[in-house]
Amino acid sequence: MDNKLPDLAVKVLGVVRNEIKESGRRTDIKNIVSEIELYDSFADGLDRLDEYSHITVIYWYHVERHPGPHPVKQHPHNQDIYPLVGIFALRGSNRPNRIGMCAVPLLERKGNKIKVSGLDAINGSPVIDIKPYIARIDSIPDAKVSSWESEWEKR
Repeated sequence: MDNKLPDLAVKVLGVVRNEIKESGRRTDIKNIVSEIELYDSFADGLDRLDEYSHITVIYWYHVERHPGPHPVKQHPHNQDIYPLVGIFALRGSNRPNRIGMCAVPLLERKGNKIKVSGLDAINGSPVIDIKPYIARIDSIPDAKVSSWESEWEKR
């Protein structure tokens, strides 16, 4: 396969505002409230979004935690006690395309701003899309996760 792929351009719709200043796994993420402020030109795109209880926020990891080439394999949670796995088996920020996504409860909408809880984006993260969470499409009740991820969640 040819490695010469075209560059993509995405529009930044707005920005995340919250208390998270650096990347890394936090145990209190579910309790952190973030405000997403969209540029005025996209405010009407939020109409009736508040009819949904949850949304998926797609954002850009704008703070590079690991500069340089991105490895195709690494240890989950950067801990050697876990097996070396492919980058696409992880959800961290150290990846070829620095796209993050998170399904979160939608708390409120006022004009061009929405409030959510549990968003794992850093303060200042550019928002590149917002989608309603639709259970019949987005939820997979019998989904399986790796044993190391199950072990991490128990911590």
